[in-house]
Amino acid sequence: MGVDGSDESLSAVTWAAREAVTRGTALRILHALEWRTSNQQFSAGVSAQQEWARSRIEGALQGLTSARPGLRVDAEEVDELPAKALLDAAREAELLVLGSRGLGGFEGWLLGSVSLAVIAHAAVPVVLVRAGWEPPAAGADGPIVVGVGRDGSYDPLLEFVFPAAAAGGAVLRVVHVRRPEAAIGDENEGESDGSFLTGLLTSWRERWPDVEVEEWLTAGPAAQRVVEAGKDAQLLVVGRRMHRPAFGAHIGPVTHAAVHHTGCPVAVVPHS
Repeated sequence: MGVDGSDESLSAVTWAAREAVTRGTALRILHALEWRTSNQQFSAGVSAQQEWARSRIEGALQGLTSARPGLRVDAEEVDELPAKALLDAAREAELLVLGSRGLGGFEGWLLGSVSLAVIAHAAVPVVLVRAGWEPPAAGADGPIVVGVGRDGSYDPLLEFVFPAAAAGGAVLRVVHVRRPEAAIGDENEGESDGSFLTGLLTSWRERWPDVEVEEWLTAGPAAQRVVEAGKDAQLLVVGRRMHRPAFGAHIGPVTHAAVHHTGCPVAVVPHS
C-alpha cells in the first residue's frame, strides 16, 4: 500500500492491516519521497515535508505493531514518482490500498492525480479509503456491495467479492442497473435484465453456498444508483475496463462516481 502521511493514507494503513490479517498475508507499506516544492502547506521546504511524513508513518507503524503483533509489516521508502512506484509495486501484490479524498453528493469531483493514475492503470484491485475510517464495532459491518453490468466479463469482480463476503460473514449485495430501454417501462426488457443477473450469479452461489446474496435490480442513472446502493456498505466494489486507452486516466462514469462520492472504502477491480 502507498502512504504519504496524510490522514487518508493513515486510515488506509488501518484498513490494509485489517485486510492483511483476514487474508493471512504480509503488509507492505510504500512511501515515495518525490515531493512538489510548491506545496504551500509547508513553508520550510522539502526536508520538512519528508520529516513530517516520516514521523506520521512511524507513528502508524508503532500503532500497528501494538494492535496486531502477529502481522508482518514491511516499510520501504523509494525515491521516485509516487504513481510509478505504486504501479511497480502492484505487479507483486494481491491488492493495492491508497488513501482518498472525496466529496459528498454529486456537486463536484475531487481525486488526487496519483490515485487516479493508479486506479486507471493498475493490474490488481485498488482500494481507496477515506480519512477517518475505523474498523466497525462487532456486528456493525454493512454489506459488501458490487455493481455489475452486461458489457464484458465481471468474473474478476465476483472473484473478489465472494471470498471477501465469506471471510467476513458479510451479506453480498449485487447491483445491476437496467438498460435505458428497460427503465422506461418495457417489462420484457426488465425481466431479461433480472434473468441476466440471476444467471450471472448461479455458479457463484453454488461455489459459495454460505454467502448470503441480495440481488438488486434497479433503474435510472447507473452511477447514481450504484453509489446509493453502497450508502450502508462496508465496501463498495466497482469495475474498470482494461481495454480503455493506454494514455490518460479513463475509469468510466460509474467508477468515477463511486471513488468520488462514496464514504466507505471503494475497491476498483480491473476486468475485460
